[in-house]
Amino acid sequence: MTRKKTGILSKGEIVDDTYEVQFFIGEGAFGEVYRVHHRYLGTQVLKVFKETYVETTDLKIITREAKILSEITHPNIVRVFETNKFEKNSKSYYYMTMGFVSGEPLARLLQRKPRLPLPIALSIVKDFLSGLQAAHDQDPPIIHRDISADNILLSYDKEKPVALLSDFGLAQSIDQLSEISGAGGKYPYLAQECFWNVYLRASDVFSAGIVLYCMVTGRHPWEYNFENMSDDFDKISTMILSARKKPACKPSYYADECNEHLDDVILKAISLDIENRFKTASEFLSALTSDTQISSSITTSTDEQPSEKHPPARIVGKGFDEIAGMQEIKDTLYHDVIAPLNDRELYEQYKVTMPNGMLLYGPPGCGKTFISQKFSEEVGYNYVEVKLSDLASTYIHGTQQKIGKLFRDARKKAPTIIFIDEIDALIPSREGNIDQGYASEVNEFLSQMTECNKDGIFLVVATNRPEKIDPALLRTGRIDKVVYVGLPDSDARKEMFHLFLKDRPTESSIDTEELSKLTEGYVSSDITFMVNEAARNALMDRANITQNHLKEVIKATKPSVSQKELDRYKEFKDKRHFI
Repeated sequence: MTRKKTGILSKGEIVDDTYEVQFFIGEGAFGEVYRVHHRYLGTQVLKVFKETYVETTDLKIITREAKILSEITHPNIVRVFETNKFEKNSKSYYYMTMGFVSGEPLARLLQRKPRLPLPIALSIVKDFLSGLQAAHDQDPPIIHRDISADNILLSYDKEKPVALLSDFGLAQSIDQLSEISGAGGKYPYLAQECFWNVYLRASDVFSAGIVLYCMVTGRHPWEYNFENMSDDFDKISTMILSARKKPACKPSYYADECNEHLDDVILKAISLDIENRFKTASEFLSALTSDTQISSSITTSTDEQPSEKHPPARIVGKGFDEIAGMQEIKDTLYHDVIAPLNDRELYEQYKVTMPNGMLLYGPPGCGKTFISQKFSEEVGYNYVEVKLSDLASTYIHGTQQKIGKLFRDARKKAPTIIFIDEIDALIPSREGNIDQGYASEVNEFLSQMTECNKDGIFLVVATNRPEKIDPALLRTGRIDKVVYVGLPDSDARKEMFHLFLKDRPTESSIDTEELSKLTEGYVSSDITFMVNEAARNALMDRANITQNHLKEVIKATKPSVSQKELDRYKEFKDKRHFI
């Protein structure tokens, strides 16, 4: 069993004849934190600085936070009372006391709920920006230098959370910043200029904008991978600056609640160009509370936004009547999918839920796309066919944005069938070495599709390589039906010849029964190809298509699907116990 972490001080211990230790809260970068009871002032927080920090740090820096905050009294700033020292076991320990906040850091809340409701996110950012504004309005202005979700405390003493800006340990008045060397603060929140040791009020605005972006969208505007970086500042800064070469995406791509005005405000706050950014917390706060159009030079490529090439359209046609053969598949689709979709009330009485999604898998050329189209006609839903190129993007989070918009549009125009071919390329297995960007895309898709049937969406996906798909896709509540679309049977091949020869000049003596027997092991695309080749040969002869034209082409054409491939599908089918 792991022993609970304890610190230098024990419960009930008296510090400096003034503070009684109530319990150990935790350990930060610079020291240990305790909840204590002041003899006269009640509950406070006491931070004991680490010996190594004190030994390597100028005493002026240790006491700087208390000195800075002695000049600022604001309801949205955690108050610092004093910096002092005490003796224990012949050692000197420096400590600092602060106001106690009954709540938690914003970072802890975001761990539980990465995306906050917009009204709560705006309330939090307006609170701590008010505190930051008080610091920026000092003479000379105070630059915080370390704004992040870790340093914003949420007080739950009132009906709604109140945010307080804390941890001014790296703060400095603007006239003394030249004395500081090296970037301070949490790197993903730092503005560009901070990596070159330049700190302005606009630098704090950038960090505050990152916090708001994270609260609204559930993610950072740029993705970083700090694995194997240790504390190598040069490597970390190079990676961050490189990642930011791609423009950040509009928050509304992730959060429907965001309007165009809020998009502009947030993007202006995190602009990499200082000249385009809000200069102070006051400007940022005013923009958030105003409906005035925000001028911003930030550009996002309209070509890289979610595609409008395939708006949902109601498909009208003959449905399954145009599918040659494949009666077993059609029966399965009808009884397991179509009937529950078309007669929901009856199925709800029996508590049989509407399916969420269906996977069609099997050899290429067997008509998976065609079946999905005919399925949409049979059920009468709007139909959206999505190609992988429609979802591809060179922008950070670009593919995730397009996935999100695809499902949002489908919800607005429900009931909708979404068909995606080559799903293995979009949702590859995350086992092994998968790029972090791909993992994010997989997570986004799985999140969007989970129980999408409740929003009137039915998802049809297809693949020739089912074993490459991330197993999480096949869980119940995501893909409820998995259907093998194999080689067409004899009846199906016969019907295909009838269908593909229709409206062409043919001899009446063509025997589709014989042609069906000759093409055992061939897929739909093979038969299409052979009919076209026979028609081309007949055209060269300026004659009708004959049985011989077709038999000659069949003899010269090998099946496109090998027995080895078929065995692979059988192995997958047997292993998963699918139909």
